Amino acid sequence: MSIFLNNTDFHFQLSAPSWVIPGTILENCRFLTGKVDEIALLFFETESCLAYTKADLPKELIDTELAFHIHHPLDLPWKEGGSRVAEIVLALNEKAVHLNPRGHVVHPPPAGPEAADLIREFAAGVSRSGICPETVLFENIKENSLLGLTGVIADCGMKICLDLGHILAYAQHDLLRDSRLEGQVSMLHLNAPGPKGRHLGLEHLNSDGFETIYVLFKMLSKGATVTIEVFEEKSFFNSLQLLSDYCTARRIK
Repeated sequence: MSIFLNNTDFHFQLSAPSWVIPGTILENCRFLTGKVDEIALLFFETESCLAYTKADLPKELIDTELAFHIHHPLDLPWKEGGSRVAEIVLALNEKAVHLNPRGHVVHPPPAGPEAADLIREFAAGVSRSGICPETVLFENIKENSLLGLTGVIADCGMKICLDLGHILAYAQHDLLRDSRLEGQVSMLHLNAPGPKGRHLGLEHLNSDGFETIYVLFKMLSKGATVTIEVFEEKSFFNSLQLLSDYCTARRIK
């Protein structure tokens, strides 16, 4: 358990992005060892990440004894179909298979009449692989809050990642009242919304933001992952401390 959480009864995996300090993935992981339980491998661009080699994801990452999950690209080509997106997710998983990724965060297709069918097609592609569907988590984003799709995602055996900053920035609070989310939320992304989609530290949250954190934790499945999705060292550690203090004050376990 992270040394930054005073609450020894905290039942969630605490995760950091693989970019907190300038440097390679390995340098970030070594820096973060002992501070968090898990690393989100930021595979944000399809083309460049498909070109990753062993030099980008060296076997020395295993020695850190951290757990890993993959945040898949922001530019997934949903226009080419769900099967094509599944191919990319599986190929990127293969790049990191030696790290035994325990989860896969995927941005959904834009909201619209085709979204549900694309997700079903994607799920069918994933199901024919070694990836367990319940380790695939769709994240609420600006282009798709996931409202109206949570039932489809559940029917496909997949889960949900809720992003606090996106909920606040894009007024997606209605998602938190979706009864079909019960038992489906396996990860939280915690950050404060900034200009042009920038992820700021939790020190920038107002009271509504912190109350939303409390609601999110009540929705989170036991044993799930909480990712401080902040990409700058000082704000990242400020956020860790604020999370620790908040969990203690609100008795969040």
